[in-house]
Amino acid sequence: MLPGQPTTSRRGGLLAGAVALTGAALAGTRAAACILPAGSRPPASPPDDRTAQAGWPPSGKAGLLITGQSNAGLFLHDGGIWIMNQGLAALLGIGRAYYDPRLDGLRRLDGYALREGAHRNPDMATTYGGRPLWAPGDDGAFLVHQPGMDPSLWQQGFAGRSLDRFLRELLTARDRAECLGILWIHTEADSRGKRMGDVATHAAAIRRHIGLIRAAFGRPATGPGELPAYGWSPIPYGDSAEGHRAVRAALAEVVADPSQNFRLAIPQTGDSEPRDGQDWSHRDAPDLRLFARRAAYAIAWHQRVRCGPGLADLPGPGPRISLARAESPATTMLTVDHDQGRRLKASRAARDGRGWSVLDQGASRAVTAMELMGTDRILLRHEPCLGGAQRRAIGYCLHGEQVGRGNAVTDDWSAYASLPPGLGADWRFDFPLQATLLPIIAGEGI
Repeated sequence: MLPGQPTTSRRGGLLAGAVALTGAALAGTRAAACILPAGSRPPASPPDDRTAQAGWPPSGKAGLLITGQSNAGLFLHDGGIWIMNQGLAALLGIGRAYYDPRLDGLRRLDGYALREGAHRNPDMATTYGGRPLWAPGDDGAFLVHQPGMDPSLWQQGFAGRSLDRFLRELLTARDRAECLGILWIHTEADSRGKRMGDVATHAAAIRRHIGLIRAAFGRPATGPGELPAYGWSPIPYGDSAEGHRAVRAALAEVVADPSQNFRLAIPQTGDSEPRDGQDWSHRDAPDLRLFARRAAYAIAWHQRVRCGPGLADLPGPGPRISLARAESPATTMLTVDHDQGRRLKASRAARDGRGWSVLDQGASRAVTAMELMGTDRILLRHEPCLGGAQRRAIGYCLHGEQVGRGNAVTDDWSAYASLPPGLGADWRFDFPLQATLLPIIAGEGI
């Protein structure tokens, strides 16, 4: 347990994280290059940053709204919000975020979140287990599906109204102004129920949902006072590979739209274990706490980049596949763009090709082995493909595959990581290769 970290109390399963810390604040000063004076404008963003230029709230605090389904609730229960906000405070040099839930016996809670069941009459919460974003006939969902109506006009269901009340009635105007963004941990029931024919509808529903949250904050997606939104790669859940593909494709559509100011803060979730070794619908507590640390790095990287200075040698979302090349009918070479790592690593188990998919004219070809080639290349061996290179596509954890903790391809950042004051050794780790939201089309070999 980290110094000063609150323990889980009898009510801990209902509350967002834990009661506020009573010890000293984390070390670190306010980053003058990033926290701009009121009315100032940040320097121009780098070419690869999709965020519109926006001022930085001078009173911004290290905390995000955490919302989603049951794994979002467990993220709160297991201290993920406390850990993530600790990292954001140290990485950005700003104060921790707290809010007053106005509940008997509780004065302050960490961040901006509350698990279902803690506040009733009327119901107010940010997470609801088992509630999809939308589903035909489900009025308890976050959005109410209306057949024949554009999703941009859908109204909020029970879970959505409860979230809206939390934002408008429990948070103060100052809380809403100081929040760094939205962390949306939500894919479970949707990954089970959606199909590829639902992709466009689901993408539109995501836009609607995030838009309604921003409306409750009174802040836009882009421009002055903008409220960035972050998500996670759909976790291994349910028994529908097609559902995972559909949700990933919808997320990819929203991520690619600059007007949405939305990106993945946890782009790999397949390197995790079932909760307590047997609950396959939920991630284990150590994994959720590790996800919190990954999210802190990715969110801090984006928050700093949008203000100009970047994060020097600290990582962001981790390495990603940038190119696939068909070398032969039975081999495909991948090139990886590193984040702050220098070479790739893989456990012995990972070398059996777990998590990888090769699609040949839409048909799956079994992957038999994975080999690391040099510092930034991966060779896949698979059943022979019958079509041309342009008919071959590659995915990594594309269908909701669970590769297991420690079995993702990673970089080697932990070997030379230098941490800012306030972060301990558990903040030094190797970053996993990002999962693919869409299959990567292969080119011809050289």
